[in-house]
Parts: sequence; structure tokens; C-alpha cells
Amino acid sequence: MGLIEYEQVIPEINCFCKVFHSQLIEEEKKSPTSHPLPHWHSSYEFNVCINGRLENHIENEVSCIESEEFVLINPNVVHTSFEVSEDYLGFAVLIPEEYIRMYFEKQDKKQVLHFTEKDYAPHKAEIWQLLYKLYLYSLSTASNRIIGMNSCVLSIFTLLLSEKEAEKENTDTEEALFAKSGSQYTDYVNVHYRENIQLKDVASHFGFTATYFSKLFYRETGRNFKYYLSSIRLSHAVFLLKSTGLSITEIAERSGFPKLRAFTDLFLKVNGMTPKEYRDQYRKEMKRLQK
Repeated sequence: MGLIEYEQVIPEINCFCKVFHSQLIEEEKKSPTSHPLPHWHSSYEFNVCINGRLENHIENEVSCIESEEFVLINPNVVHTSFEVSEDYLGFAVLIPEEYIRMYFEKQDKKQVLHFTEKDYAPHKAEIWQLLYKLYLYSLSTASNRIIGMNSCVLSIFTLLLSEKEAEKENTDTEEALFAKSGSQYTDYVNVHYRENIQLKDVASHFGFTATYFSKLFYRETGRNFKYYLSSIRLSHAVFLLKSTGLSITEIAERSGFPKLRAFTDLFLKVNGMTPKEYRDQYRKEMKRLQK
């Protein structure tokens, strides 16, 4: 199996999403070393085609989109995209799942919401218009651009969740939740990552030895268990650093890190700064923008 990258998605201040513009795509195409790698992140991703054709490899399936079409990729799913026409023009919108989950009660028990094409098919045209409007806001320099982008994000998920509300399936049991999404193993981690779980605990839950489950997890998801768990915890910690006044120790605990040192070392390795330095920089930037 080839290299699979984890991409940490950090939107600009006060924004619910991160938009990869067409101009950036064009610049990347000029690089002789540029090539798409399979990757994953804890964010919803909308790949949107304005013109041409784009091929999306999502887990073991291939999805092609053309002009005025889009595909929604759920969080924690391995994927990559390839342009299959020279006239391709498009953009991508990444929305960290934390920014959606924060609107639900009992967040600690709420699993990441997974959406299928059935969920967005009834609203496909409306969602496409909202995505394109979001894209235009992202290019704008107007004072209301962030509010406009956030409004589009919330409108999109209002439409998606309207289909979820209409479903008659029983979603009260953990088994039913697992059946709706991809791997039951990643689903379990997504629900319990704030707890002090270890590989042997999850393996025992599914009735396997730790050694066998480690190999099974990698074969089924393409990711190392420890790496996957740490990445999910780190994404939640970044969200808490930006949105709360909790201490670094509290954030480490609420994100599932058993030891503060393990959290700070990993954070420094991934972000190039300590959690405190990250928060200080974020707050300084916020004050600058609010002047």
C-alpha cells in the first residue's frame, strides 16, 4: 500500500470552512513534482466542478463529476482526485466536522454524521448554488465575506440534515450508527476517542487480539491505529484551543490524551509550535482583525 497522508484542516479565523481556489489548482498543475496522493482528514470535503471533468477515488469507489456537479466526501475517508480533462476548473470546500458537531447536544456521545448521495440528491441543485456562492465569497474582499461563507455552510448542512430527519431508520443504537458509515472500526474510534482507549481495548471490544486487530485495522482503513487515533484527538484539541478558554491540561484531557506531555510533543511535531504558542498566535491575529 502506498503513502497515505493525514491533512490537518485549519480554516481562517472565525470561518467554518477552508476553500481551495481554482487558482491554487492551476499553480499546482505547473509543478513537475505535483501529484495527488491518497489522504484523509477530519473534515467534510465538497469537490466542485465548474468546468471539465474530475475523477474522485473515495475508498474503493470511483466517482466522476462534470460541469456544475459536486461530490461530498465524509470525514476520515481516504480519497484522492484526478483531473481527466485539460479544461478542468473547480474548487474544494473543506469543513471540519467539529464546526458541525458543536451544534448538537451531548457532543461527547455524538458520532460524526455521515452523508450519502441519497442525502443530498433531493437538494443537489440548491447545494451546488450555495457551494458556488461560498466560493465567490471566499474570493471577495468585502467585510461580510466570512459571515457569507458561514451562512452558506450552515444552509448546506440544514439541507443535508433535513434528509436525515426524514429517515425512518432507528438511529438510537450504536450498531445502527455503524451500519450507516464506512468502517465500524473507525466509527468506534470516532465515538470514543475522548476516552482513555488503547489498541487492546478496541480489539477486545470487537473480539480480537491486539496483534490481529492492528493488522486488520490497517488493512480495512489504510491507516495505523495509533496514528489515526492521535490525529482525531489532535483535530479536536485544535478546535478547543480556538473556541474555548480551557487550560492546556484540560484540553489534553478532553481530547483524549492520557498525558499532557504526549499532547504537547505531538502538537509541536505537527504544527511547529506548542499549544500555548498556537493559541497566543490565534488570539493575536483575532485582535488584529477586530481593530
